[in-house]
Amino acid sequence: MVCHVMTDFITEYWLQFLFGFILSGIGVAVKMLFKRFKCTFAQFDALKLGMQAMLRNSIIEQYNKYIDKEFIPIYALENVTAMYTQYHALGGNGTITHLYEELLELPTKRKE
Repeated sequence: MVCHVMTDFITEYWLQFLFGFILSGIGVAVKMLFKRFKCTFAQFDALKLGMQAMLRNSIIEQYNKYIDKEFIPIYALENVTAMYTQYHALGGNGTITHLYEELLELPTKRKE
């Protein structure tokens, strides 16, 4: 029982933390590359659209996961909010906004 709980904890918390850390690292790497190689505007747009696509995919994955569970833990909601904020700053569209708003309406604790 304890091993199963520990495995769930690692899966739920650490994997999401790791994913957030990786995305942050990618952002820093892109910024460094942009400064070092002075990317053209077309290249910058491609990087921007690629990051936007990755954020959109992650938000959709989280949406599908937690809509099925009918609740979203507070840590996951904070993670989705951070992704949505950056997605929107990159010029994201209304479809993801709709999914995000639905996630905001979910309870943060499992119904018993």
